[in-house]
Amino acid sequence: MIYYINAYTTLISAALGVCFSIEAVIKEKGSSQTNALYMFARSLALTCAAVIPVCRNAPTILFVATMAMLIVQIVDCIIGIVIKSKMRTVGPFIMAVCHAVCLLLSI
Repeated sequence: MIYYINAYTTLISAALGVCFSIEAVIKEKGSSQTNALYMFARSLALTCAAVIPVCRNAPTILFVATMAMLIVQIVDCIIGIVIKSKMRTVGPFIMAVCHAVCLLLSI
């Protein structure tokens, strides 16, 4: 049960990253759009990795994908603090806590 809670939490988090990056690709222009495309590529790769544990029992891949998403969410939280955006701080913080709890429960 904990395995699948972790797997779906990680997948949802990664999929949200893809959605935010698609939004950025659509909204941005010029070099900012290029940066958004790079963000999209990385988000898509993380989402593909996060799909594997949902489709197949793969605890090692799940651990790595969850750890990667934990790092992403922590960095996003720090960026939110730096740019003084409550929404871009609180959302990633909550997801980082979820990933940390999932990792602790799966050990």
